[in-house]
Amino acid sequence: MTTSPDSASTASARTQPSEQTLRDAAAEEKMAPRLEDEKSHDEDIDYPDGGISAWRVVFGSWCAMLVSFGIWNSVGVFQAYLSQNQLSHYTEGDISWIFSTYSFLFFFCGVQIGPVFDAYGLTPLVIPGSIGFVLSIMLFSLSKEYYQFFLSFSVLGGISCSLIFTPAIAAVNQWFNVRRGLATGIATTGGGFGGVFFPIVVRALIPKVGFGWTLRVVGFICLLISTLAVLCLRTRFPRNKASRATMDLSAFYDRRFTATACATFMIEWALQIPQAYFTSFALYKGVDPTLAYQMIAILNGASVLGRWLPGYVADRFGRFNTMIVTIFLCAVFSLTLWLASSAINHTNTGLMIAYLACFGFASGSGISLTPVCIAQISDMREYGKRYGTTYSFASLGTLTGVPIAGAILNADNGQYTGLIAFCGAIYFVCLMFLILARGYGGGWKLATVY
Repeated sequence: MTTSPDSASTASARTQPSEQTLRDAAAEEKMAPRLEDEKSHDEDIDYPDGGISAWRVVFGSWCAMLVSFGIWNSVGVFQAYLSQNQLSHYTEGDISWIFSTYSFLFFFCGVQIGPVFDAYGLTPLVIPGSIGFVLSIMLFSLSKEYYQFFLSFSVLGGISCSLIFTPAIAAVNQWFNVRRGLATGIATTGGGFGGVFFPIVVRALIPKVGFGWTLRVVGFICLLISTLAVLCLRTRFPRNKASRATMDLSAFYDRRFTATACATFMIEWALQIPQAYFTSFALYKGVDPTLAYQMIAILNGASVLGRWLPGYVADRFGRFNTMIVTIFLCAVFSLTLWLASSAINHTNTGLMIAYLACFGFASGSGISLTPVCIAQISDMREYGKRYGTTYSFASLGTLTGVPIAGAILNADNGQYTGLIAFCGAIYFVCLMFLILARGYGGGWKLATVY
């Protein structure tokens, strides 16, 4: 029996792999040694996972979070005050650029700071960052014009905060592995405490000493707490002099990392919308100004528990698993409780507080578990670079999220329905990326701990 040339060529084509298959195989082959190296390296490291030295680092990180993330969590109070006083002739969208640029630089500078941390450690970062941030608060207190607020708080404050925040998180990951979620969760509660403490201080002092001296008091408090952070933070790993201050674009060959980075972008895109606009929303709905200015403190108070407890749970049931649940709750609470409080015509303070408590708890994991998830899929020798790469990408979300929400608010003639729907929709997209990251890394079985 003979075979025609056409039949032979068809059979040969069927047995030859497609061009796409060859590309996929090449990519997997390129990543395989790296992933295997990451796995073997992490297995070889002896993490203390406790002890005086390790928990002292957690306390130092907690202090750093109280200063950096505490102010970041309080921007809604500053935005509401400026919009009614010094910058009352500007729109909400214009004012929001001051705080969104601060958030953008807060995270974007990590692309440079992460590799510097890998190569040189904490000292060249945290000390200049602490000095710069205190100086930014002092200059903020003296500002009168829009450009002065922008330069002092947005530019100097954002860059300085990044010098504090990025090394503080990275240092904890060098001391903990099995209990990494718990340790990072405890450290990040500092941001929640700061988000409760600073709005209360600002609201209490402004009527007594004015806006300028209120901020100077805040600056001196930040100086004291930053000093404690500098004294307590320590690193363990040898310096990686080969680390360069560039984005680790090769990390995007790893599907787990790509999906995690996209999820982080979505978290940062949405997270600051309630922080920035809920005080203004409460004033719009007729809430007493004293209570309206305390509502951000309620949200941040709930996030303290939301940063600690999910970290404890995540070490047992999986970091990505826990994130999926909490991000789902963020979307649900935004599109039910907050949307309902906006839709009703009368003031319903109870419904607003219920949203702040529920959302504050659920959103806490977006701060505490994201660094842990990145560490779980990274070689710890290059964690700083991968962490910086992730947040430099996510910083575009912090830059645009609040101004886009402000533009939606202006387009709706001051109605908050579109803004709230935008926030909830972002969280649902984030949920999809987290499910993909979990599936790529741990498989698609529901019972898998990952």
